[in-house]
Amino acid sequence: MGTKDIVLKTYFRDTVRYADLWNAGVFHGKQIIRAEDLQEITPVYSKADKNAVLSRTGDFVMMQSRSGQKFAILALENQEETDYAMPARIMIQEALEYDRQIKEIARRNERAYKIYCNAEKKDGLDAVYKDAGEYLYKFRKKDFLLPAVTLVVYFGEKEWNGAKSLHEMIRWKDTQTEAEFKKLIPKYPLHFLDLSSYKHFEYFRTELRPLFELYQKRNRKDDFINYIRENESHWKMDDESWHVLDSMIDAKSIKSLIKTRDKRKGESRKMCKALDDLIEESIIKGKAESIIDLLAELGPVPEDVKKDIFSQTDTSVLQSQLKLAAHAKSIDEFCRQSQLISVNPYT
Repeated sequence: MGTKDIVLKTYFRDTVRYADLWNAGVFHGKQIIRAEDLQEITPVYSKADKNAVLSRTGDFVMMQSRSGQKFAILALENQEETDYAMPARIMIQEALEYDRQIKEIARRNERAYKIYCNAEKKDGLDAVYKDAGEYLYKFRKKDFLLPAVTLVVYFGEKEWNGAKSLHEMIRWKDTQTEAEFKKLIPKYPLHFLDLSSYKHFEYFRTELRPLFELYQKRNRKDDFINYIRENESHWKMDDESWHVLDSMIDAKSIKSLIKTRDKRKGESRKMCKALDDLIEESIIKGKAESIIDLLAELGPVPEDVKKDIFSQTDTSVLQSQLKLAAHAKSIDEFCRQSQLISVNPYT
């Protein structure tokens, strides 16, 4: 479990934020979920019986209930990298949740049935099971399940290029037979929030709006600075949200940014310097990682090459190396053209 994952799980334990995340990210700003109706439950999905033992652990789950009545199970999955099996994984987790509910209902029905059988006076109207189907499977016609829904929040640097539905994971052939089968298979689309491409920040009503907007502008220095200057009220974003942003963009200088965010105009120069450092560091790190990723497609990247790339602080040099990595046919060729110190054998 990575640091970012732990930070986000802790952050969304706040029911106000969790409700805002769902209302904005899923319900397009409609206030469907209320913070006071939410409570955290275990994120472990499991099945254990004579036929199979299966367990999956999700990121975070809350139950929606009101006045003792339960309404829905709302799960959250934080993703920093593309999971190409995500639709199937979510489908399995939600199926396990439904299986858990069915077993819980069956146990409740069996207890009620035992009480009925032990009663001295038996009234047919009080019988637990009304027919053989209910008795055999312990699930009655009047029983019901709570909907289980999962929201995937993606905060990766690269564009998500994996499937967003079960249909996209299946290779369909252009035949009549395949077309008929396609009608039988549910699409099972992901409920997906991509923080790098999301457009409707106005749907958010909490500090999630400035947090996500700043995150989306993390690699655009001028946009990041202008956003803060033009939205001074967002500087009141709580410390926890600033630390979450710190974790998400891996910028050490955000700590100095936190310390200066409430300073008066006399400190504006210091604040702008902190902003400059923050964006510069984020851009440098992002370019270096992109170079490594491109080289990794050509083969294992030597540690000394990685070290040289990550030690580079000149963005113009990194941009040049990024172009070279995109067109290089081998790591050797990249090293020769970029003239890395640590790869003298290649020069």
